[in-house]
Amino acid sequence: MNKLNCSIGDLAITVKANLPANLGNIVRIIGSQGLQEWEGQDEPLYTWDVQIVGEDRYLHYDCDGEIVKVKEGPAPDQYLRRLTPPQGYQMDEIFDSEPIQQELFLEDLEEEAHS
Repeated sequence: MNKLNCSIGDLAITVKANLPANLGNIVRIIGSQGLQEWEGQDEPLYTWDVQIVGEDRYLHYDCDGEIVKVKEGPAPDQYLRRLTPPQGYQMDEIFDSEPIQQELFLEDLEEEAHS
C-alpha cells in the first residue's frame, strides 16, 4: 500500500468526492476503517472515520438513493489531504504559502483549548 495522506488526529480537506457537496470540506480524522469497498473504485480504499469541522457543515452520503447529512462518517484516504503539519515539522514550514489553512488550524486549536 502507498503511504497514507492522513493519520488519526489530523485536520484534512476533501479534494475528491462522489458527491460534489463534500468537496472542500474540512474534517478531523477520528478513526480508521481499514480497507473498504468504495463506490466507483475497482479496488478497496483505505478509509478513515472523519468528523466535519464547522457547526453548519455536513458530510453528504447517498444511502439507497436518498442523500443523508451527518457530522461523522467514512472518507477514503486518497480523497483527503492533510492540513495539520506532520510531526517533526514547524508550522511555518508547512503553512508558509497557505495562510487560510493556517488560520483554520489555529482556530481549531483555540476551540480545543477552550473546551
